[in-house]
Amino acid sequence: MRPGPALAGLVLLAAAAASACVPDTYNVRAARAFANEDARRPIIDDRAAELERAVALADEVLARTPYSPGDAWLAALRLDDEEGERLRRRFEEAPPYDGAYEVPLAKLYRAKIDEALARARAPRPAPPAFARLFDALVALAAPLPGGNAATAASHLPAAWDALAEHARALAAEERTVERLSAGRPLGAADTPEIAAARGRAAARRRALAAAQRDVEGAAVALRAASAGHEPAATIARDALRAVSFLLRMHVEALAVAPYVVKQARRVARGEPGYAAVVARAEALSRVIEAQRDALSACAEALSVPARTPLEDTAGFEMQESLLEQGRAISLDAVHLRLKGDAELLFFHQIASPSSSGGINDYRGRTRRLAYDVDPVFMVGARAVITYDFEHVRDAARLNAGFKTDRLFSAGGDIRYDSSLGDLIGLNGLASDVFDIGADLVGIRTSLKVARFTSGNVDEIAVDPATGRDAGVVASAPFQLLVRQIDVGFDVTKLFPETADDLHLEELLAGFRYMDYKLPRIFYELRERDPGKGDIYVFERQSPPQSVTSRFYQGGFTLRMGTGEWPRLAPFGDVGLYGGAGPVRYAFSGDPAVPGGARDVDEATMIAFSGNLSVGLRLRLTSYLSRLRLLTELSYNVEAVGQGIVSGINATRRGDETTYTIGRKLDIGGFDLFHGPRLLAVLVL
Repeated sequence: MRPGPALAGLVLLAAAAASACVPDTYNVRAARAFANEDARRPIIDDRAAELERAVALADEVLARTPYSPGDAWLAALRLDDEEGERLRRRFEEAPPYDGAYEVPLAKLYRAKIDEALARARAPRPAPPAFARLFDALVALAAPLPGGNAATAASHLPAAWDALAEHARALAAEERTVERLSAGRPLGAADTPEIAAARGRAAARRRALAAAQRDVEGAAVALRAASAGHEPAATIARDALRAVSFLLRMHVEALAVAPYVVKQARRVARGEPGYAAVVARAEALSRVIEAQRDALSACAEALSVPARTPLEDTAGFEMQESLLEQGRAISLDAVHLRLKGDAELLFFHQIASPSSSGGINDYRGRTRRLAYDVDPVFMVGARAVITYDFEHVRDAARLNAGFKTDRLFSAGGDIRYDSSLGDLIGLNGLASDVFDIGADLVGIRTSLKVARFTSGNVDEIAVDPATGRDAGVVASAPFQLLVRQIDVGFDVTKLFPETADDLHLEELLAGFRYMDYKLPRIFYELRERDPGKGDIYVFERQSPPQSVTSRFYQGGFTLRMGTGEWPRLAPFGDVGLYGGAGPVRYAFSGDPAVPGGARDVDEATMIAFSGNLSVGLRLRLTSYLSRLRLLTELSYNVEAVGQGIVSGINATRRGDETTYTIGRKLDIGGFDLFHGPRLLAVLVL
C-alpha cells in the first residue's frame, strides 16, 4: 500500500491533538452512517427531537440543576464502549429505528444525561452548595472575592443564554433573506425589506461574536483558577466531567444535524408543511454549534485546574483517547471500492442532411463511405482504496482511481480512468498527491479509451443524379481508437442544498478533449442563395482519406437523480460541449485523374458533442451496513457533429448586414457512440 492513508491519518491526528478537543472529522463517520439513508419522517422527527433535547439538556445541566462538590449525579455521567453498545442495541431494536437505521451517538449521550438528571432530582440530605453549576464555575474562578477573575467568569451565564438567543435569531433572519431573495434576478439590488433583514442578521452576528468573546474571557479565568485545595479541586473535576460530557453530546449532534436538515428538505418537497421541520433543524444546528464552541473553550480551560487531559474525561471515555479517536476516524474514512462492469459499445455514422446546419443537398456526389462495425463488448473489474478528508468524500485515491482489469473483451476493448495526475504525465505517489489536491477543490476527471478492431469500411458508388447507391467499389478493415478526456469543476459544491432540492447530483463545468481517426470523404457545399443560409448545394468531394479528428471543447455535464439513498432510483446524464481543433485534408487537383496530385490543406474544424444517458440505480445492502453494494444499469448515447467553415457571406439589406456561412465542408452526418452499461460497485 502506498503511504497516502497513513499520511492522511497522521495529518488528522495532528490536527486533533493541536486543537486539544474532539476533531470535526466525525462528519466522515456521520457521512458513512447517514448520507445514503432514505428520508423517513419518523426517523427525521426523532433526530430533530434529539437536537432540541441536546440544547435543553445543556441549559438544564449548567443553569438549572443544584450542585454540591462530589454530587453523585455527576458521577453518573459516564459512557464507555460496553455501555454505549448496550444502549445502541436498545434504541436500534425499538421504533422508529427497528433495526434498519443508524442510531446517532448523540442519542446515547442524551440518555445518560437524562439518567444523571433524574438522580439530581432525588431528595438531598443537605441543601446544595450552589444553585447551579454556573455558580460553582464563578466560585472556582474567584478564589479571592472581588478579583478580576470573578468579573470575567460572572459573565458566563449571561453569555451562554445570549449564544442561544442570537443563534436562533440569526438563523431566522437568514431564512427571511433567503425567502425574500428567492426568484430575484442574479445581482439585483436589495429591496428595502431585504436590506433591513440583512441589517438585522449582521447585528445578530455581532451580538453572537460578543457573547462568544465573553465565554472566551471566562475560559481564561477558569484556566488560571487555583484548584490545589478542596473544594476547588473537586469542583474543577466535577465541572470538567459535566462540560466534557455536554461537549461530546454536542459534537455528535452536529455530526447528524446536516443529514436531519437534508432529509427534512427531501420530505418537504412533497409535503410543504414539513418545511417548518427544516427551519427548526437549521436553527437548532446554529444553536448547538454556538454552544459547542463555548463548551469546547470551557472544557479546554477546565482541564488545567482539574489536571486531566480532555481526551481522558468522561465525555470521551467511549473511544478513550484522541489517538484511538483518530484511528477510528481514519479507519472509517478508508474505503476499498470494488467495481465491476459489463459494457456493449456501438459505433455508427448517422447520415443527416442538416448535420452542419441548414439543409445540405448532396446530389452530385459520386462516393460515400459506410461503416459496418462490430460492437465492443467488455467485462472488467477494478479496485481502488479511497480516503475521506473532512467534508470531502473519496478525496484521496490510491492507485490513482479505478484501473481496468479486463476480464473479457470482444471486438476491441474499453478503458476508463479518473486520474488527472496520470493524464498530465505524473507517476506513482506524485500522481496520487496531485489527484488528492484536485479532488479537495472539487475537480473531477475522467478518461475513456475505446478501441474498435472488428468491422469494415466500404466505399459506395452513388448516382450523382438521384443520390441512390450504385454498389460497393472498395472495402477495407475498420480500425478506430477514440480517446475522450473530461476535466471539470463540480459546481454543486457551491450550492449543495439547492442542488439537492433540484435533484442535481453533479454539475461539471469544464473542458473536454477528444480525438479519433477514421477514413473520411469531405463534401464541399456552397450557399444556394447567398445571404439566406438555409440550403447548401454540392460543389465537390474529396477522395477517401484517413482523417484525425481532434477537438478542444468547453461545456458541461450534469447528472440528475436522487443519489444513492433510495432503494431504487432513476438517474440521467446530459452533456453538451462545443469547440474546435486542427485538421488536415486533401482534395484532388484533377478529380478526373485517379491517383493524381492532391491539394493538401489545414483548417480548424468546428465540433459539437453531446451525450445523453438514462439509467436505474439499485442499492442491495441495508442502511446499517458498512458494506454498500450498488448496481447501475444505463444506456448511453454520445453524438459528435463536425464541419469546416471555408467562407462567410456578408449581405447588406438597408442599414443591416447579415452574415451567413457561404461555403463549408462536412462529412455527411454525425458520428454516434452508444450502448448499454451495467455497473456493480461494492464499497467496504
